[in-house]
Amino acid sequence: MSISMRFVSVSEASPSTAVEVLAQSDDERVTPFQLREFAAMVRGKPVISETLRTWRKRIGVQADSEGFYTMDDLRLLGRYLEALAAGRTTNQFLNQEYGDHAEDRPA
Repeated sequence: MSISMRFVSVSEASPSTAVEVLAQSDDERVTPFQLREFAAMVRGKPVISETLRTWRKRIGVQADSEGFYTMDDLRLLGRYLEALAAGRTTNQFLNQEYGDHAEDRPA
């Protein structure tokens, strides 16, 4: 089974374009480099490591014991970047994702 995820590039410098991620399965693992490249595609510009680290910490995205991320992490990060581009705050995003249990989210 293959999966496809679509996000809107939120670049202010260029018109909106679709960012599509293809994977063989939901179990496919994502390297830190791929995660950063994905964020850059959605943002429409490079993302520095410190910024990505801050975003990951805010929304609870953590690498596994081998240093990889999941496709669910990619989805969450994409939704977060779209929310930020739409003017929502991190707290608003977390409430949207986790409802009244935002404080109980995985960290």
